Amino acid sequence: MSSKNYKLNLGTGGNIDFIAFLLYLLLVLIGLINIYSVTSDVNQTGFVLSAIATKQLIWIAGAVLIILTVIFANVVIIDYFSYYAYTIAIFLNIAVLFLGRNVNGAKSWFGFGGIGIQPSEFAKVATALALAKFLGTYGVKFKGLKNISISVGLFLLPMLIILVQNDTGSALVFTSFFLVLYREGMPGYLLVSAVWLGILAVLAIIFGSYHISLGYLYGTILGLSSIIIYFTKKNRQIALAVALVALISVSFSASVGLVYNNDSVLKPYQKDRIEIVLGIKEDKRGMGYNLEQSKVAIGAGRLFGRGFQNGTQTKMGFVPEQHTDFIFCTIGEEWGFLGIIVFFGIYVGLLVRLVILAERQTDTFGRVLGYSVACILFFHWFVNIGMTIGIIPVIGIPLPFISFGGSSMWAFTLLLFLFLRVDQVRK
Repeated sequence: MSSKNYKLNLGTGGNIDFIAFLLYLLLVLIGLINIYSVTSDVNQTGFVLSAIATKQLIWIAGAVLIILTVIFANVVIIDYFSYYAYTIAIFLNIAVLFLGRNVNGAKSWFGFGGIGIQPSEFAKVATALALAKFLGTYGVKFKGLKNISISVGLFLLPMLIILVQNDTGSALVFTSFFLVLYREGMPGYLLVSAVWLGILAVLAIIFGSYHISLGYLYGTILGLSSIIIYFTKKNRQIALAVALVALISVSFSASVGLVYNNDSVLKPYQKDRIEIVLGIKEDKRGMGYNLEQSKVAIGAGRLFGRGFQNGTQTKMGFVPEQHTDFIFCTIGEEWGFLGIIVFFGIYVGLLVRLVILAERQTDTFGRVLGYSVACILFFHWFVNIGMTIGIIPVIGIPLPFISFGGSSMWAFTLLLFLFLRVDQVRK
């Protein structure tokens, strides 16, 4: 079947991928429906938009303008202004530290009357463009200390600035760019090492709660293994490798405890969230209230859900911030397990489609931008849902195209359609 059957002509002389466009529209519609359900008055009769749902419609209208602007823009401009966009994003995220307002403990918002703009959301877009621009430059490969350092530095810089804003969730999103670099040639053992260190960190926290030093435990086990390998197998290289892993594991595990217990690095409420997820602490009426009510809401939906606007957890307001970070609860309660499966299918379908589009690009710029979009959306989707079902600490990041918010809606729309515009002219 011709690929033209999957494209939508917007009168620009090119075609936009119809599948990605349709999936985007479905997600935006799902978000609006569920925001309406969460925020509508429980006693209202008829169709009456709440103030929050009305705002979301305004954000969607703004997203439509963004789409039209991007689709009808000259694609050369996107490439040319990539570094300028990155510079502006860095400047705005520094400026918000001095001129921004404090929201939920994070100084990461500019306030304009009743409207708030979060520059960290747009920093993801600018970073994706800058990374694609750099790796897409003629003669540049993801090899050598210089090019690797620049590539990693492009997303570590905004990440560190956003950490200073005390917006840990938004900062962690930038780690998704490591997956992009893996596609561009980053050695697989680095990803395996990162996973191993992550497991060590979790175990160090759990063991530390019982006053057991995981570092010494691992050091003893791996150290003895190294000695046994050396004397039984007579293989010095393997023995040295095991000894090196033991040394790194001991050092890292010990440092986790020092960092974790340092209040200047992790605030008490952040440690509480981590310990609740790991099962070290239980606080269903305090710090763990949101998570507990979230799981109750999702579980209450069972197979078919309670029906549109019939969710008791949703309508009675048991889950705080349900129209933003915990919007997934509404899908689970009102549409049930089958509704969740459909929602997952749409979202995963978009991610898979983006990877397919990224792989068919004829230049590095388009491929890197496509993978950046897919990885950022995947990180948000996985972490947001993970924190609503209790497998990831609550770090407060939105569910793309679903959660209420202008900054996230506009930034994710801009990110997606910049890539779709590049895909239009890939030939």
